[in-house]
Amino acid sequence: MFILKSIQDGTSGITGYFSSPNSPIWASLRWIPTRVLVCVMMFTACWTNYMCRLQMPILAVPMIKGMPANTTAGVCQSESRFRRAIAWLDPGAHLEDYILSERVAAAEEAVDPATHNIRLRRQNAAGQDTRPSGGPIELFNGLPFDWKPQIRGQLIAAYSYGNVPGNFLGGVMAVKWGPKKAILWTSIIAALTSLISPILAQCHWIALLLSRIVIGVTGGVTFPACHTLVAQWAPPDEKARFVWTLLGGSFGTVFTYPMVAGIAQSMTWESGWYIPSLLMFIWICFWAVITYDGPMEHPGISDEEREYILAAQAGTVRREKPSLKDMPIKEILTSIPFISLVFCHFGNMFLLFFYQNSMMLYLTNALGFELTKGGVAASLPWASRMFFGFFFSWAGDTIKRKEIVSITVLRKGATVFSHLLPGIFLILVGYVGCRFILANLFLILALGFNGAASISNLSNNQDLSPNFAGFLYGMMNTIGSSSGMIISPLVEEIAGKYGNPIDRWQTLFWIGSGVCIVCMIIFQFGGSGNIQSWNEIRTDQDVEATRI
Repeated sequence: MFILKSIQDGTSGITGYFSSPNSPIWASLRWIPTRVLVCVMMFTACWTNYMCRLQMPILAVPMIKGMPANTTAGVCQSESRFRRAIAWLDPGAHLEDYILSERVAAAEEAVDPATHNIRLRRQNAAGQDTRPSGGPIELFNGLPFDWKPQIRGQLIAAYSYGNVPGNFLGGVMAVKWGPKKAILWTSIIAALTSLISPILAQCHWIALLLSRIVIGVTGGVTFPACHTLVAQWAPPDEKARFVWTLLGGSFGTVFTYPMVAGIAQSMTWESGWYIPSLLMFIWICFWAVITYDGPMEHPGISDEEREYILAAQAGTVRREKPSLKDMPIKEILTSIPFISLVFCHFGNMFLLFFYQNSMMLYLTNALGFELTKGGVAASLPWASRMFFGFFFSWAGDTIKRKEIVSITVLRKGATVFSHLLPGIFLILVGYVGCRFILANLFLILALGFNGAASISNLSNNQDLSPNFAGFLYGMMNTIGSSSGMIISPLVEEIAGKYGNPIDRWQTLFWIGSGVCIVCMIIFQFGGSGNIQSWNEIRTDQDVEATRI
């Protein structure tokens, strides 16, 4: 009830206990800078966003029979001449061979219900291995659906179908209603939809697809709204570290892959929907209490910190909140620096969606590892992205504060790390075959260096227009997120329907790398780190002053 009350009260938050500056809760937290608390909440907002985003790519493994989690692809069972030739490159090869041999043994033991998981015991007891269509709705049945690979691809891509318009709506909602309420409302909708997803799946796969579109729309709101919070809360010399908190999605990936995969394998795949949804409801309570649209509205901020933020932002961020009619739409759409940024962001998002939507398939089907092993392995590159991103953010703020190079040079130089190097390492992944450790090392380096996106495309919208940063990010992420609609069907068409052979995955890795690097080159020619003339909000007073 207090969450709904918070929404009704607007940006002032919960009346009484929580909204008073003298409230004991704010007095106890006064030793922590308020902007740090806001950073923590933005970090966790992106975390929960990715948790909802990744449920379908992970749970597609155990909930759809067409992609079994308990078989090892033949390509990784046979020792090829190529693998022997490159074995000296990988000191851990003997460990991989041991794991693979254990994997085959586990598959052979699956015929014994006493040594297999809960789902197979239920299959044997029920005398079936798939869920019958039109059967009664069960909350913890655990049986998979017998859906075609094309349906699997559409279910994974469905998030992007909603995420594309959701990003545009997020930019608009952040302006019209404020970022706090925009994220609060959409998070409640996402948590509820995710909670009932197993029931919708049993009704029809189209119902599940529609629910994923809804979650995609809500997820699209998060990042534009968070960029609005960054613009309002971040002093210029701390902005890169604020933007780094948006890599909370990387931590969400690190946490979500092994958690959801472990729940699905040790319990049932339905539990992989229920448990994260309940955790998200707990997070929503904290967001409703702690987060506010800006330092002027926050009841717990000290006068000293408020004045520090306002003084640091003077001349770049107007205190008057822009309205939709203030948006310089024509100037934005014809701005060469912004168009170049859109290309740069599209390349980055193509790389990320390629990993999110397809890497679990590659690790489990092409390389042949169990769902839990694949989940842990798939999370490691995201951990490196988060830690690398912190280093790049600190370095970016230091370079900016000491004015070592111009902002434009800083942003363009950062794309070498965020786009070029990940593209090169992504190609190398396809040529190490079944050397699981070496493949993951290259993936760790690919996403690790992509952490530099925190000081390239993820920060550049703040450079071009601090006043409209959230709206700009909504527009660029609308286009960037469209890559998620392309990748899953592309993966199924090139590799999935042929049984995921390694050579076809090599083609996919070349495509992902090529898109990322070409987009970087476009930004090198047209990008800029300077504030654009259309950043200024022209109020009625400004118009009157120019007339006089």
